[in-house]
Amino acid sequence: MGEMSCRERVLTALEHREPDRVPSSIWCTIDAYKAIRRKLGLEVKDTYPVGSTTWTQDVPAEEDVVEKFGADLIRINVKTPGGKSLQETDEGLLVDEWGVTRKRVEYEGGSYLDIVKYPLEDATEEDLDDYPWPDPTDPAVVEGLRERAQWLRKNTPYAILLQCGRGGIFEQAKYLRGYAKIFEDFVAEPEFIQALFRKLLAVEKEFNRVGLEAAGEFVDIIRLSPEDLASEKQTFCSPSMFREMILPHYRECIHYVKGLFHEKNPDGKIEFHSCGAVSYPFMDDLLDSGIDIYDSLEVKVREESRPVRFKERYGDRLSFLGGIDVQWTLPFGKPEDVRNEVRERISEMAPGGGYILSSSHRLTPDFPFENISAMYEATREFGKYPIK
Repeated sequence: MGEMSCRERVLTALEHREPDRVPSSIWCTIDAYKAIRRKLGLEVKDTYPVGSTTWTQDVPAEEDVVEKFGADLIRINVKTPGGKSLQETDEGLLVDEWGVTRKRVEYEGGSYLDIVKYPLEDATEEDLDDYPWPDPTDPAVVEGLRERAQWLRKNTPYAILLQCGRGGIFEQAKYLRGYAKIFEDFVAEPEFIQALFRKLLAVEKEFNRVGLEAAGEFVDIIRLSPEDLASEKQTFCSPSMFREMILPHYRECIHYVKGLFHEKNPDGKIEFHSCGAVSYPFMDDLLDSGIDIYDSLEVKVREESRPVRFKERYGDRLSFLGGIDVQWTLPFGKPEDVRNEVRERISEMAPGGGYILSSSHRLTPDFPFENISAMYEATREFGKYPIK
């Protein structure tokens, strides 16, 4: 087999066929990205446009970094309405486009944002109509998106992933209502939580509509807004509650986005993210709803939800992205530990295609650069098909 282009490699894998080698992707926070660029000897800017959501502070890696690591996928995304990022209050707190208030917590080499105020914690259903929801139709949302996607398609060999959503449904509800309150609502205020989910569904659909109208024909993958459904040990609710309260909104969103996407690119794939030990009943429902790719493929979870088990059960129908541990191996292991895990993950996940190797969550600045480099070097070394 001759050498494929990056895009050919990704698309072949996503069709559950074996490419020339396992494709890979990079996903990192802004602090990690700056550190990586310094280590690679590349120019470092003061600021970078944030990626999937404002508060996560992750950034899409640019072509020079992707090329240095030999990765195959470029991520792009819509922007925040109004072109605004986080707004600082007089008290030094930060408010995102959803009205969620956070404080910046510093640690060596970087920072993260911790919620200090849930804006809908005491809201009633009547309050939802008057809430200042983000406006996906603001021209700033897709400013430069079409030009960027078209340029990447014409001038680079990479597959392109576009994330249009800026918050999600169940995920964003947790940030607006509060982690404890939302689960109380499932029992005590089901009408309220359904009304909130409907509002968030409408916003998610509209973000995807405007993004797809701007650039859908140039991209290969649409990544829906992240939707964390589980801890490392179990899902946040029972399968029956998931099917009653959450799944109908996911199903409507997936069908809507996939339908619009296929008008632009009939072969386009839908990617869904959840952290944690998502169980088989949840995965069965998500697959039945129409997802094509699942990330982030965590390692330190219960046996049923480990990468190899997902591959065994779903590998002929579902592709996977992720799989290299961010809880121990990448931050605390040695390069040889990383190499060994990459080799193990490839042996488990890559046969038959359907696998894009990446970290199991975003890279953070406390990860040794040597370990990050080892991940991509080992992917090229051990990822050649046929997998041995």
